Amino acid sequence: MKIVVLTGGRTNRMLPLTEGYSRALLSIMGRPLFMYSLERAIRATGGKAIVVTSEDVPMGEIIRSINEAGYTASVSVKVQKEAGIEGALLAASKALEGDEWFMMVYGDVIVDEDAFRLVLEVHRKSERPSLLLVPSSNVQAYGVAFVRENLVARLAETGAGQETSYVIGGVFILPSEFFSLIEKGLKFFDALNSLVEKTGVYAAFWTGEWVAVDYPWDLINAFYSLTKRGCGRVVAPSARVSPAAILEGCVIVDNGATVDHYAVVKGPVYIGRGAFVGKGAFVREYTSIEEGAVVGAHTEIKRSILQPYSTVGSFSLITDSVIGYRSVVEPRTTVLSMLPDDFTLVRELPLQGLVGKKKKLGIFVSPYARVRAGSILGPALKVYSDGRVEGIR
Repeated sequence: MKIVVLTGGRTNRMLPLTEGYSRALLSIMGRPLFMYSLERAIRATGGKAIVVTSEDVPMGEIIRSINEAGYTASVSVKVQKEAGIEGALLAASKALEGDEWFMMVYGDVIVDEDAFRLVLEVHRKSERPSLLLVPSSNVQAYGVAFVRENLVARLAETGAGQETSYVIGGVFILPSEFFSLIEKGLKFFDALNSLVEKTGVYAAFWTGEWVAVDYPWDLINAFYSLTKRGCGRVVAPSARVSPAAILEGCVIVDNGATVDHYAVVKGPVYIGRGAFVGKGAFVREYTSIEEGAVVGAHTEIKRSILQPYSTVGSFSLITDSVIGYRSVVEPRTTVLSMLPDDFTLVRELPLQGLVGKKKKLGIFVSPYARVRAGSILGPALKVYSDGRVEGIR
């Protein structure tokens, strides 16, 4: 069975991290977000895949990531000309001619390989379309489903105002005739509901870890999900870790990375290829320092993601934050992340239940932005490349 992985399209929800940058290329633990869905779907099905992207996404970066993972022969890339999921499906349709069924996957979902197998198993037993459903107490920011026993009764694009506890998990098995519904001009959810009425759609209920990366802070939850089972301590052959540095717990130091004298790294932590952790730095749990990123001397970072080639200057404190691609946080910057008790968001805050009873959310910095030295920022702020600072609501 062939797979279609959706990586294109823009969303204001991910701003400022996607200001002039693609959501598909946001990095977690050394690989772009879309690669997790792609790789796990291929392993589950054994099939070839079509990655569909949009014209604003650098094609070369998508292809490079696929090639580095060793999928050159089994993955092709298509560029959608029309907007939305509908445009993505139309772009993939010719590559799926002659196939009775295909798997469609959202490229911004982090879920275990067994979830893909579950959807496949439900399809094979029912010989009908199937999709992944995830129980959630907070459905308003997701697409949702209403179910009767194992069958889907109706699907809705948003859970706002809906009385259901099932969100759509981003993995579908659909028949080839689904393309004809899209070609007739039906929107994606209308086409799905057409299948519900005509053939029936079976639900694959998943109760394991699942993260949809729709908001900047979802990246922190995604890192937690990826490391929850533990990862041990791995130091790549070409990494340079000072004998005076301390690594504790689940810590991965990738090729070409440097951990300088007297740095303390307390996992789960990922330190990416060519990244640098300066003298006396303290890198704490649930932090991912991506490729080429720099942590200055005597800086403390915890529960944060540094996107590739970003820099945090010396003597800074960064908590509960995401620092965008090639952005710079100058020295002696302090992030305040403690939120008032009555602060609420449409999507659950990261790592709730793991950071005590207090709500915490730091800053989210646009690609190529610069935070001035000595700044005190937060909590819950967006920092844009032109210097604008906005509160998160």
